[in-house]
Amino acid sequence: MPSLYLSTDIYLVNQLLTEVVLNIIALVFICLTGSSVLASLFYFMLLYPHFSYIGFIIIFIIYFFCFLIFAVPVQIWLRKRPKLFSVKQLLSYFTVAFLVTMLVFLIYGNPDLTQVFLISTFHSIVFWLLDSILLKDKKLQWNYS
Repeated sequence: MPSLYLSTDIYLVNQLLTEVVLNIIALVFICLTGSSVLASLFYFMLLYPHFSYIGFIIIFIIYFFCFLIFAVPVQIWLRKRPKLFSVKQLLSYFTVAFLVTMLVFLIYGNPDLTQVFLISTFHSIVFWLLDSILLKDKKLQWNYS
């Protein structure tokens, strides 16, 4: 009889962990995709007079993987103590965005510090807003302290 209760408890814990992991993946994917699309559009509006779908897709992929590598670990680390619209989080995202933007400029073109600063500011604000807006949604929050 005790094994039945134990298996039920394990099942409930497994269900809870699955739900938490799916919520984390949903939040990360929404922030990554939204930030990458907006960053790519802003990049083209600032640097190129003519829009190119191929160029947009290439820049989108570069931004997506750069944000995945650099911004997501910061996002998960900052979610340990979540706060809505925290300036500390904005500064952390700006630092990561500056590094990502500098990396993209080094890969795709010559870095101009004024453009890197403008794009980094835009990226950090967009990622911060998406993260803070999604933080309000109780279904997408996680607490793993």
